[in-house]
Amino acid sequence: FVTMPLKDLFSRGKKDKAAPAGGAPAAAASKPSAADPIMALFERYKEPEEDRIGPEGVLSLCSDMKIEATDVKVLILAWQLNAQTQGYFTRNEWKQGLTDLRADSPAVMLGRLDAQERQLRENTRSSAFKDFYRFAFRFSRSPGQKALEIETVKALLPIVFVASHAHLAKLLSFLDASPSVRGFTEDQWNSFLVFSHEIAEDFSNFDPEGAWPSILDDFVTHCQQ
Repeated sequence: FVTMPLKDLFSRGKKDKAAPAGGAPAAAASKPSAADPIMALFERYKEPEEDRIGPEGVLSLCSDMKIEATDVKVLILAWQLNAQTQGYFTRNEWKQGLTDLRADSPAVMLGRLDAQERQLRENTRSSAFKDFYRFAFRFSRSPGQKALEIETVKALLPIVFVASHAHLAKLLSFLDASPSVRGFTEDQWNSFLVFSHEIAEDFSNFDPEGAWPSILDDFVTHCQQ
């Protein structure tokens, strides 16, 4: 995720590709045995000159799973792998994440990610969704930035939430009508999740003296005009 849908996260990752730590070339990794299908997949998708899966490998994986790179399942996979760098999955992230996911082929991976998506969508009050939602913010920020660019916010929210999620459509409309809003801080991002669960659709229980971030005060004012 950057200022466009998911596919651009990986294309930016490719353009911003950094050398391995210390400037040294990636160490050659031992080839997996036939008994290690998870790491055989890693070898299939990893960068030719690096010991990690990069943008081209992710797109190849998406093709094998028959999904678009803009599918929320790509973000769910990054969350399951606890990926630390936009557009890249390390050997350790891949091995630990897919072992925990119990997925050793694109078909099995797709099934597991489908199940994860359903569970997350069904209960946005769960601790799992809260963790996924917070991960989405951290993973989608531009490197070195504390805030999430507003175009990224507008692209990301409809991906992490279903379209019918409380206040989502109104918030997106507010952001479109508010050019002065340049981004979301992590507190603003996290607060919207709480707001969407606690505040009625007609804002009848909204307290303007409450401890909400000012952007949510402005959002309510905009909607009540």
